[in-house]
Amino acid sequence: MYNMFYMGMQVTIRDVDPKVFQEFKADAIRKGLTLGVAVTLAMKKFREEFTKKRPLFTALLKPFDGGKGSEHVSEEADAIMYGE
Repeated sequence: MYNMFYMGMQVTIRDVDPKVFQEFKADAIRKGLTLGVAVTLAMKKFREEFTKKRPLFTALLKPFDGGKGSEHVSEEADAIMYGE
């Protein structure tokens, strides 16, 4: 199914949740993958997700024109909310 030919390395991983590991291993077997290939794919996916550039929240905000007479809406809202 997956052709990955590379020189592998042996690793020891501590503090792995046994239930999660068994489920992961079973999923790999069902997909016809070796555990090494499945872990490699999972590590690649992890890196893609955590190195992905995400837009800043402020980039989602776009200025808008409220139209004539809305020039002081912010100050008016402050006066109502904070008594200024």
